[in-house]
Amino acid sequence: MNLFASIVLASAVAPTHVAAAKPIAYTSFIRDKALYHVVKADLDSGRVNPVTVYRPQLVSTWKLVTSANATVGITGTFFAPGSGYPVGDVLIDGELKVHGNRGSAIGVDHFGSVDIFDTRFRKEYDWSNYKWGLRGAVRLISGGKVCPNPKAQKFKDPRIWGKASRTAIGLTKSGKLLLVATKNNVTLSQLGKAMLSRGVVDAISMDGGGSTCLYYRGKMVIGTARRLSNMFVLQETSE
Repeated sequence: MNLFASIVLASAVAPTHVAAAKPIAYTSFIRDKALYHVVKADLDSGRVNPVTVYRPQLVSTWKLVTSANATVGITGTFFAPGSGYPVGDVLIDGELKVHGNRGSAIGVDHFGSVDIFDTRFRKEYDWSNYKWGLRGAVRLISGGKVCPNPKAQKFKDPRIWGKASRTAIGLTKSGKLLLVATKNNVTLSQLGKAMLSRGVVDAISMDGGGSTCLYYRGKMVIGTARRLSNMFVLQETSE
């Protein structure tokens, strides 16, 4: 077979296209005997919509994720066990549904970019730059340093800084969004160090304990029998 024929044959059998990588992917890892489930999202892909979901009463996590057409869902901010009323702000499509002036926050702006930031205790926050958001979280990592200090953030429940199942949201230096959850009982510092090992430079801890939940592509990776009132979810689009 001459060179020309070889080139023609190779062209004929070569794939006509390469499948695009999914902008949202799942993985897991073990650190200090704890299993961490991780969902990583490429926000620069233009195919990931981060949004918040809220119901004024406690409902099943399945209802929360299906109502939002979620590809991924993770436990949101803390809430009152009886009523389900969140302790922090909940911003839905530009409208502040719940006022709770405490804790660190995550915001999704009108272009789909995600920010993690701190707010002042008992001070209202101006959400005008954001379309979706949750407040009332505990700061885990700031500028690449693990620094949880819930007491300084005016959290009083000692269960927050003890060992518990955990959920968290973080951003890497390159802007990738990580949703992390573990059923193992870990401290905030252990959770922060685990996320730091994945390249996270800014992160917050969401509600955990019996509320710990992570949903991914039709499956509850970590399910909970407890009903929730809010979640942070990711919607994957085709283009």
